[in-house]
Amino acid sequence: MSFELPNAGAENCVFCSIISGDSEASWEAKPGAGSVVCFHNRLNWVRVMLLVVPTQHMTQQEFWASSALREAAEMAVDMGDEHCGHEGYRVIANFGLQAHQSVEHAHLHVISGPSRMIENGVGQSRLNLSSDLIVDEFEVDETPFAARISPAGPLSQRDMWKSDRIMEAASSAREVARRYSPNGFRLMSSFDPSAEGSKPGSNASGLFLLGGGQLGLYGSAY
Repeated sequence: MSFELPNAGAENCVFCSIISGDSEASWEAKPGAGSVVCFHNRLNWVRVMLLVVPTQHMTQQEFWASSALREAAEMAVDMGDEHCGHEGYRVIANFGLQAHQSVEHAHLHVISGPSRMIENGVGQSRLNLSSDLIVDEFEVDETPFAARISPAGPLSQRDMWKSDRIMEAASSAREVARRYSPNGFRLMSSFDPSAEGSKPGSNASGLFLLGGGQLGLYGSAY
């Protein structure tokens, strides 16, 4: 694919500088035995904006094909529960300039507020891919291409992100992106708020791929 940002290298990477302790950050999970960390985004578009970042310098494409994604997915859900539980949240990954990726070092955004894009979108057709997962194309306002990647059968968003099913969804997402959005895209899952006392994400699982051209920003709960 041609969406990767120019290789800045670890020596010039702001995230690597934070992880090594050379730059300051507001931490939620500092470097330790695991392969990922979490700190607050310096942007303040919405109430909560967190970054879950692998300690090893790698691109988004490398990250979403690595074992570090499994640990990052667990941490993203845990952080979303802790900071956004009563209002729900989204987990987002941007790939390339068309999706507003600004740091080469791989990362997940955890952002307060759920997405209503699926509810507001119009289902189109089911894409015929080699994956065992279901891939449905949607028409979404101001988005050139949109597809939902989901396992067959009932599975909650929480259960997908807290299990190996997220790795299956990641593999399918890369296949969809290669075919339909090779110049950049965004991956997003919404964790809807649940009944009082319950954790968010009991809604049906799905990894939403947005691409096909220039995308909007991702702070508001669109």
